[in-house]
Order: sequence, then C-alpha cells, then structure tokens
Amino acid sequence: MPGLFGLIRKRANNKKANESIIRSMLNWLSHNEQYVSDTYVDDWFALGNIGLQVPGEQRFVIDVNQQISAAFSGYIYSWKNMESRLVTPTLDKSGRLIELFKKYHHELPEKIDGSFNIAVFDMASKKALICNDRFGHRQLYYYEDDELFLFSAEMKAFLAYHRFSKNLDLKAVSDFFNYGFLLGDKTFFENVKLLKGGHIISFQNHRIKHKQYWDYRFGEESKQNIDELIEEADSIYCNTIKNRIGTAKDIIIPLSGGLDSRFITGHAMRLGVQPHVFTHGQRKCLDYRIAKRVIDVLGITNYKFIKIDPLWLPDYTEKFIFLTDGMVDSSPAILLGISKQYDLPAESTVFLNGIFGTAGHFSTAFFKQQDIVDNLSYEEKLRRVRRTLTGDYINDEYYKPFQEDIKEEIRNNYLSSIEEEFSHCLNTSTLFCNQKDVFFIKNDQFRHMNQVDCNRFIWHDHFALVDDRLVDFYIKLPSWLKPSRTFLIEYFKIKFPDLAKIAYQATGVDLYHKPSMFKLKYRMYKYKIRYYLERLSRGQLILYNMNNYLHFNQWYRSHKKIRKYFEEILLDKKTINRGYYNKDYLEYLLTRQRKGGDSFYVLSSLLSFEIFNRLFIDT
Repeated sequence: MPGLFGLIRKRANNKKANESIIRSMLNWLSHNEQYVSDTYVDDWFALGNIGLQVPGEQRFVIDVNQQISAAFSGYIYSWKNMESRLVTPTLDKSGRLIELFKKYHHELPEKIDGSFNIAVFDMASKKALICNDRFGHRQLYYYEDDELFLFSAEMKAFLAYHRFSKNLDLKAVSDFFNYGFLLGDKTFFENVKLLKGGHIISFQNHRIKHKQYWDYRFGEESKQNIDELIEEADSIYCNTIKNRIGTAKDIIIPLSGGLDSRFITGHAMRLGVQPHVFTHGQRKCLDYRIAKRVIDVLGITNYKFIKIDPLWLPDYTEKFIFLTDGMVDSSPAILLGISKQYDLPAESTVFLNGIFGTAGHFSTAFFKQQDIVDNLSYEEKLRRVRRTLTGDYINDEYYKPFQEDIKEEIRNNYLSSIEEEFSHCLNTSTLFCNQKDVFFIKNDQFRHMNQVDCNRFIWHDHFALVDDRLVDFYIKLPSWLKPSRTFLIEYFKIKFPDLAKIAYQATGVDLYHKPSMFKLKYRMYKYKIRYYLERLSRGQLILYNMNNYLHFNQWYRSHKKIRKYFEEILLDKKTINRGYYNKDYLEYLLTRQRKGGDSFYVLSSLLSFEIFNRLFIDT
C-alpha cells in the first residue's frame, strides 16, 4: 500500500546511513510507475511518502524556518473541533498539520476527519509524532531495535535495514492457518507490529512511546424513533459520500448483488454524479442479474460487465502476495486482473470502496439477537466468538497438511489467540453483542478485509462506508436494529424504495419480503447436490452455482494452468524442505481437489505462505 515510510535513529546520529536506508526503502515501495515520492533525510531521522499524486495538494513539507517536517498519506477530508480559522479548506494540508501539531500536539489526530497516517518531526527539539485515524484502515507497520525505529506502509520495506530480523512469529502463522488472517497487531515477522487504529507513537528524549487516543465505547442507546434515526443517518451519509467524491473527474463503483454497493451507487446518483459502474463475475451469475436491475432503475449510462478470467489466479498471485506482504490467502489475486479492466486514469479517478460495509456504520452487525445480553459467562462469550470466527470446521483433519511439530504449534494457539484479543474488547460495553462486534471490527475488518484490498495500490481508494460520524451513529444505534441488516433495510424502504424492490443477493427476495424456509432449504439442497455430483463424478462433472460470482473449486478443475501452478509450488522440493508441510497429505489434497473436492481455500493459504517465504524470507 502506498504511504509513509521512514526511520528514527534513537541515539547516535548518522545521516549517511539514514540516506542509504531510506533510499533502499523507497526502492522496495516503488512498484507502480505512476507513484510520485518525496524524501527528506536528517542526521537523526528520515521521512518518505509515496503514492498517487493528488493534483494541487501538499502532502509533504519541510518548513525550514520553523524546523518542522510533516507528511501524510491517505485522505484528509476536513478539519474539526477547533477555531474557525483552522477549519477552512486548504490544499496546503501538510502546512496545516504543522500548525495543528504546534497548537494541539498529541490531540492532532482528533482534529482531522479522514482516513490517514501522519508523521510530524520537530527537527529542533528532536521530537516526533506518528499517528493514524480512529480505524487504522491504512496500514502502518513498525519495527524497533536498540538502534532504530522503522515505520512503513508496507512491511517489505524493512528488508532495507541490514540488521532487520526475519524471524517468523509462529503465533502469527498459527492465526493465519487457524482463521485465515492474523489477529491483533501481529505480523509474520516476530519483531514487526501493525499500528492499531486510534493510536499515536511519539519520540522524545531518545524514547519511543505508544498511546491509544480513541476506542469504541458503547453507552446509552438512542431513544429516537426509527424515522428520526433514518433522517439523521441519511444526513450524515450524504455529507460522507460528498467528501469522498470531492472534485474527482471520474468515479469508480463496483456494483454487486449486495446492499452496500447499491447504497453507495444510489447516493452518488442522488448527488448528480454519473459514476463508472462495474460488475464482475460470470455473465449469468446472480450479481450480474441484480446489478442490471439496479442500473436500469437508477438510469446509469456508464456501466460495464467484467468477466473474470480464472487464469488471473496464476498470472497475478505472486504480485498480489508481494503487494500485500502476504498474510492473506492468494484467491483475491483476481482483483488485480479486474482493476486492469477499468481503463480509467488513476490520478484523476476516485475508487469508492465498499469493502468495510458491515459493523462500523449502520449496515449490519456480527452478532445475532440472542447475543444482546449482559449476563453471559466468559466461557460462553468465547464459545460464541469462536463459533462465529471459524464455525465447526476446525478438527484433526484440518491440521493434517502440516508436519507434526508445526501442527501442534498451530493447534495450541487456536484458543489462546482468540482469548487474548477478545479480552481487549470487554471494556467497550456491558452488552456481549457490542463486545463481539468490536472483536470482529478490529480483526475481521481491520486485519482480514484490509489485507484483501489491493485496489489501494492502483487507485485513489476511498472507503465509502467508513467515517467518524457514521461510527458515532452506529455506537448509539439501538442494538436490536443491527442484526440481519434491519436498520439498513428500513432505510432503503424510506430513501430508496425503488432499489428496495430489487432482490437482495443473500436472500433471493426483495427488501419487502423475507425468504421462505422452503426457499432457503432449497438453495442449500441444490448446493449439496452439486457438490456430491462433482465428487461422485471424480471431478469430470463441473457444475457452477450461479448464485455466486466466484467458482474457485470449479476453475481449479477446469484449467490445467491453475492446477500446474499450485502443484509445482506446493510439491516443490524447496517447499517441502522448509519443514512446514506434510508432502503425502499435500499430494492427497491436490488429487482430491482435482477430482471434485472443495479444498481450494486451504490450498490457497498453503500456497500464499510458501510464496511469502520465497519473496521475503529467502531474499
């Protein structure tokens, strides 16, 4: 992800060494020819910023007179909670950050409405402040030893430092294989951490300090009726989407069969914007059929369907792992192929990303009605969190791809990692539903969905469903309105009634009706029939479920190039000699997958971790 990078030399000064490290860090991050970069080197620190240019906007400044340097990545939409002179819009945003730093210092991030990382260095007093927004969706990693403190938007940049320790964190590796993503602030490298949302790192008197300035706190729920809540939410979101669009020449909105993308598209059209709307998948998939109805209702003229090419998997997997630093399975590599089809100028285009359309605004929650209680035992809370996180599929069979010592390490960390992270959520609310919600916001969203999103490497990627005021609204929204998208569905009926009449992909019916139990059971029955027919035919019969737009298991069997790609890497001597995987069971899994199995995501995770090792450990 493009963004900030730099270092702080904790004791002895060495400008020449700083220049060498910052230049090498920049090389690791210069993987897009459209990026522009700025760097500055002092004897005790170095600072850099890289990414797509925002026309006219000052994002990096060295103020020689005041002896202060400042830079930010991401997007600052407005200023808040201060005197009117400092709230006025400006393109010199780095200059404004210097003013705010001098006036508010550690309160700086609370004065900004945006999605950002910020670094400010007071060169005269040798003080520094590094911070992010409340949510931390723009990754910023850090590494520290007795000599240097390093920070970067991409973990790979730390390989520029000759003393960087590449020891793997086996607890993080366990998370990856247990849940599909990492929990908390862990990374694959033992001494590298991810800066959590709402945090500040400061440097003063040769010491690095960490401070949390914001966290979720659920108090008394709103007493407003639902019509009043809808009006308030509508007002907040209209302003939010307007800020995201700004003065961009072109707007990209991916449109699926879900509600979030429909919601974003409807609001963009209400503002008089004619966005470029794209649906990707297979021509007969449910996403396409629903999206076409949305397009017709809204009268959108700039619409394009992108047919996913399954061969984007082998073509883009290594690049995807390189860009995202691994820590996610390789299946989202197809997003890189999709992005190439948009065919719009990246510098002047805003990508309205609906990736965080769950808890965190008023869309939906990670809990059910039966979780709205305050009297559960701690053990029962953990059981419900575990069940939501991994279901019932974690068993002895699940760990068979690994060699014995690694298998035990992964298995033993399964419960402890969940408990460690959930313990940090207990103070957010007296209600279990909110504690559970925060756990998944901070992990499923902050870690998993963040890692999946590779659009930010290509576009001006704006999170269309994340905003301070939306979260404040969500916190006060009555709990009973959150599960099953209850509030959002009522919102659609009032504000977008024509869109509410279009079927919702998850249920197969419009928002005025609930799917019958017969229909739900019938859909599940059809899914099982397809699976068993493919298994019985030993993979010769390939059946696509057109309720989905992704068909990884079927693509694996249909395309020899995909099978060859997986087999050549996973059964390679280098992979086996690394000591993680059980070769006999890998051969069994690959054969089973070829003959009608459904283990693609397991194989994808195994593949991803091996490629991570080749790119960043073996280098």
